Amino acid sequence: MRTTLHISGFLLLLVFLVACGSGEEESEATSENPIQARVLTVPEELTTEQITTLQVKVTQGDQKVDEAKKVTFAWGRKGEEPSNHKPSQKQGNGLYSIQHTFDEAGRYVIVATVEANGQKKEVKKEIKVEEPND
Repeated sequence: MRTTLHISGFLLLLVFLVACGSGEEESEATSENPIQARVLTVPEELTTEQITTLQVKVTQGDQKVDEAKKVTFAWGRKGEEPSNHKPSQKQGNGLYSIQHTFDEAGRYVIVATVEANGQKKEVKKEIKVEEPND
């Protein structure tokens, strides 16, 4: 009888531990929702000597991320390593931005680096800057 109680207690404990363990794995899997980022330019068609707003929209699932730890922009000519780095300003609704004026026409690569909710994401966008039509 005593052995039966020990075995029953052991099995009950084992069932409890297995149930708790599977719940934690499921909870961790659903909490690992990666951040998403997308680079935008305002205006979309860019010319030299024009103030351009470079933006990155940061989301996680269907939520806008307004409390990113750090959001920076870097840019450089296509084929070269981006060398200009600038921290962004929070705009709200998941948007972070900087203003920049491109001095020369050509193709550029914009790189936005986002650190939010314990994650880091880097996104790139190629843009074309043209001479203004006079």
